[in-house]
Amino acid sequence: MSKEHYILLKNIRDGDIHSFEKIYAEFYENLCRYLLNYTTDRGEIEDAVQDSFLYLWEKRRKIEIKTSLKSYLYRVAYNRLVDKFRNVKKRESVLDDYYHNAVMEVMESESEYKSQRIKKLEECIALLPERCREVFVACKISDMKYIQVAQKLNLSLKTVEGHITNGFKLVRKCLNNEVS
Repeated sequence: MSKEHYILLKNIRDGDIHSFEKIYAEFYENLCRYLLNYTTDRGEIEDAVQDSFLYLWEKRRKIEIKTSLKSYLYRVAYNRLVDKFRNVKKRESVLDDYYHNAVMEVMESESEYKSQRIKKLEECIALLPERCREVFVACKISDMKYIQVAQKLNLSLKTVEGHITNGFKLVRKCLNNEVS
């Protein structure tokens, strides 16, 4: 470490703000340029460099620099930048987990809701009068044409249409809990 840096660092340990300002002025821009190798986000770079100097000031009495002050500051600045990225990554990971859990809960509740509605629909269809249920299931569940159902059950086309209309009314009422 140069003699000048050694003296400045000793003065910083004693709380000399002017020595701190000299080191800040000497290294700030160079540290920013150095961190440009790792990111182009000027805000993140400036924050990391500011955090580095803040760390130097806060830990001034405990810091033992075995290499040069320059090497020390470059290492601290790099570590601060990496820490910022790690924190962002952790935060994004937590947010991703929350999002995933929220989506899963919605999907489960939708699935639960659908299965409840299907069960209720099956119960409502079961409550239809026998012939109406037979026609309704053939047309709407088995996807048979009205004419096919009419021929199969030996009914007129109008009767099939009537059973379907009546079946829809009864099922709708049942699903809306209007049937007692």
